[in-house]
Amino acid sequence: MSPRLRQFPFHIIVFILPAATIYTAFMIYPLFDSLRLSLHGVQEGGVEVFVGLQNYGRLVADSLYAPRFWGALRHNAIFFVVHMLVQNPVGLLLAALLSARHLPGLAVYRTLLFAPTVLSFVIVGFIWQLMLSPLWGIAGGLLRGAGLGTYFRPWLGLEGSALVTLSLISVWQFVGIPLML
Repeated sequence: MSPRLRQFPFHIIVFILPAATIYTAFMIYPLFDSLRLSLHGVQEGGVEVFVGLQNYGRLVADSLYAPRFWGALRHNAIFFVVHMLVQNPVGLLLAALLSARHLPGLAVYRTLLFAPTVLSFVIVGFIWQLMLSPLWGIAGGLLRGAGLGTYFRPWLGLEGSALVTLSLISVWQFVGIPLML
């Protein structure tokens, strides 16, 4: 065996192989299979036929699919813009404020601001549902206590405010990422 081959740390492969296998099976393969399926159509009898970009043309132009597609694209764009215009500046501002060495409890503040980032989407959703519920949430009581009760609305239940509310909740969850950069 050559000296170069003996120096290669083969134990790394043992540790990486299970994770790479699981990632490939549950992320990479479905991604490429979805792409393959998007370029095919199904005829009667379940026979797959290659149709190229025809499905994408139908998605963009067909009166059945186009409104939903363009609406979903618009919602994604709004979500992205809110994230970029709110999360990054707030995260960088907090990072600048927390860069002071003399601030007492600095590690506690950093931990509290980063903690939502490691929480599951389900936990974050449940927390904010509890807080924003018009029936038993604490947001209405806090606003009434501050004399701002007229501003309370069921933000997650109104079509006009649900997307922005969800975007801001997501910003709250992930503001720790630009904070740590």
